[in-house]
Amino acid sequence: MKNKIAKSLGMLTLASLMTTTAFSQVTISGYAEAGFITGSNKAGTGGTAASTSKGLGTETVITFAAKGKLTNGWEYSAYQNIDSDETLNGKDLGTANPMTTRAIELSPSADFKLFYTYDGVYGGEIARTSVPTVTERVADQTGASGLSEFIDVTSGGHAVGFDVLNIGPKGRLSLAYNPNLDAFAYQSSDRVYAGTNQTGSHTASGYSIGYSVAPGPIKVAAGYTKIDQYHAANAQDPTSKTLGVTFTEGPFAIGAQRTKNEGIKKALATTATFDDKVDTVAFAFAANKEITLGLDYSKMERSGTAITTKGPDTKVYHAVIAYNLGPVVVSAMYEDAKDKANANLATINGQDSALAKIKVKANF
Repeated sequence: MKNKIAKSLGMLTLASLMTTTAFSQVTISGYAEAGFITGSNKAGTGGTAASTSKGLGTETVITFAAKGKLTNGWEYSAYQNIDSDETLNGKDLGTANPMTTRAIELSPSADFKLFYTYDGVYGGEIARTSVPTVTERVADQTGASGLSEFIDVTSGGHAVGFDVLNIGPKGRLSLAYNPNLDAFAYQSSDRVYAGTNQTGSHTASGYSIGYSVAPGPIKVAAGYTKIDQYHAANAQDPTSKTLGVTFTEGPFAIGAQRTKNEGIKKALATTATFDDKVDTVAFAFAANKEITLGLDYSKMERSGTAITTKGPDTKVYHAVIAYNLGPVVVSAMYEDAKDKANANLATINGQDSALAKIKVKANF
């Protein structure tokens, strides 16, 4: 009798899996890349130069995606990334969990969707980079520029929300809410917060709104984020705002963006905060089907009660060339960053870096 029950349960489980599979289309994609970075670092007056400026590294990302129709007529989609670059000292803070970016979307209509995401591009994140870039966005070229970025609630965090599409020409309105910004990638769906070996001592929540619209050759994107800190009585609540405009005509694209981060805490238990204002202009040119050129310039002004002695503005220049060979892209980049800051401190006169990067990326 027990064997019959076990076999019946096994058949029911198999039937359930087969039924679920019938409603979905599953795809596997990704990329593998290798990059070599070399250059120089200068500490400046009272600064601390990076310990090394030469290295060869790699990253592999595999994406599993599925989409289909639900029994009630809604459409759904879901994906999960496995990222080799996130296993140590990455967005999951060294928890050795390569299961990173993911999302589930439920769409009752073509113009509306509900979503859950970890590290996905939703909310104000859709406006995070609103200028034309070649290969990576400005702050990701080397990770050493010291530039502050728009603060959102989805990067390295769990969030829920909704998207409304076609509000204006190619318009997208996205709202995301993160109930706990300290939850890591491995936060369980079946256990309370403390059950995942997380301390929860510096908890915060926040929401982020993004809107993008593209009337003709012009694209405008704006984002706003508000974070509520409640780990201490004197905690500060930071806000982040960004607005960018890009004009595209034929092979040319030019854009400008301003980002303002206000009330960023220097330390968790203090009232001292600092503000960052970052202005970026960028230009991209597709010389032909294979070669694309990119130039950008950014200036960051840092001020606030945490900055006792205001330093010079940080200035960052990039020049990029990419050669497209179909599934393989080869690129070369040069970054010149001047008067950078040490973490959450004032900018430092003469703390500079000049770095070059060569990268090969193969998509599959």
